[in-house]
Amino acid sequence: MRLLSGWKLSGWKRRCAAAVTALVAAGALAAAPGTAHAAVTGPPPQASSFDHVLYWNSVFLDTIRTLPRAGVAAQYLNDADPTRLARAGAMLHIAMHDANWPAAPVTYLPKITQQNANDSIEATMDAAAHRVLESVYPYIDFDANLTYALSQIPSSVAPSLVQGGRTDGEKIGDLMIAARSGDGPAFDLSYTEDKVPGTEDRAPGAWRQTGSGSAVTPNWWKLKPFAMTSSTQFRPPLPGGFTSYNALVRSSAYAQQVNEVKSLGGVSSTTRTPDQTQAAFFWANDLAPTYRPVGHLFAITQAVAKQARLKQSENAELFNLVSMALADASIVAWGAKYATPIDLWRPESAINNADPSLNSAVIPDPNWRPLSRKASGVSFSPPFPAYVSGHATFAGAWAGVMQRWFGNTLTFTAPTDDPNANPKSRTFTSFQQAAEEDALSRLWLGVHYRWDADSGLTAGFDLGEFVYVTRRDQ
Repeated sequence: MRLLSGWKLSGWKRRCAAAVTALVAAGALAAAPGTAHAAVTGPPPQASSFDHVLYWNSVFLDTIRTLPRAGVAAQYLNDADPTRLARAGAMLHIAMHDANWPAAPVTYLPKITQQNANDSIEATMDAAAHRVLESVYPYIDFDANLTYALSQIPSSVAPSLVQGGRTDGEKIGDLMIAARSGDGPAFDLSYTEDKVPGTEDRAPGAWRQTGSGSAVTPNWWKLKPFAMTSSTQFRPPLPGGFTSYNALVRSSAYAQQVNEVKSLGGVSSTTRTPDQTQAAFFWANDLAPTYRPVGHLFAITQAVAKQARLKQSENAELFNLVSMALADASIVAWGAKYATPIDLWRPESAINNADPSLNSAVIPDPNWRPLSRKASGVSFSPPFPAYVSGHATFAGAWAGVMQRWFGNTLTFTAPTDDPNANPKSRTFTSFQQAAEEDALSRLWLGVHYRWDADSGLTAGFDLGEFVYVTRRDQ
């Protein structure tokens, strides 16, 4: 597979983590029917093998699959947006990491004073996770999950230490909630930028709706970073370096980008290979009832952590790093999408509305549709600007952390939730390979250009490296 043009292998430091020990990860967790939220049932073969980090990650993934929920208040209807999911995942996993006291010398939250130095770490993590999830998703009842998780603490742990851990965890959960109390401006859904005053007046090249909805989280770049020093720290350069739509759509570089996705990404493409089609759907996970792109990377992290037989404390640290990288990746990607002079239209718009008088190398095709499709089979493009690719930025950030932890020569098999994917798993020989395929899958799906994948992947990887170096427990 050829590399993306901006993918700098020299930046991929090949460092393996310290040797891992005991098998701790529980197996697949099944959801119990008839509850407000799926409680997990079926105790693991041995109570000592129950990993509280993986358990709450599974609860989070199960929650993502049920979003959006009917009957919830209007302010919660967008909880399935990739940006909001990345924030929620970071809040959950940072709280659990910081609850792993005193084994977490590098924390995001202020240290708490424990009820007792011997308080149950597991109870602390359970209560912190429960507190955060019920704050982020107040319309879902997670009490059954808390009860189940606490029931897996060995009976040899004194009840007073379990209760003390719960009290400690509630404090940590409250600190996490308070730390993100100023995130309100990022949730503003208004999209009234002067450079594109109205859909019918927008310049060629400027994003416009494609029938899949209004602009998703257009102000997300205002979110306070979790690890970055600023929201612009890893923001990629403008597509092709162009600062105006007029210069962009008239360029030969733009024509090359459009014609490539027109050839490879159409629903009726004859140049896309069968394996590229399989990869496109494998990485998609755009719709309910999947765990979405952010959850997909968490699920793969679970699979790798189980394969590597990480200890619970190691999982607390790994998922903390991955979650921070994914959350900040959402800020990087959405800043490039909305907070620059170019809010680039999707390939669907570029091809359907091409004007040969502006660029004779781009021939309009009003009937062209992307391979990307809803469960109904109807083609669609995600409702936000193309540049940069969120999938690519998330993938790069994830890979930046994972290869620093495990090295970049680990072979692993990744699952997928996407209903159009067949088969439901793919095997990779490195995190670089997986991240690159994730990025390119959006080109094959017909919803992104190559420079969306290229720039997103590079920015994401640089971010992941930064998170690992600055936030890893020493």
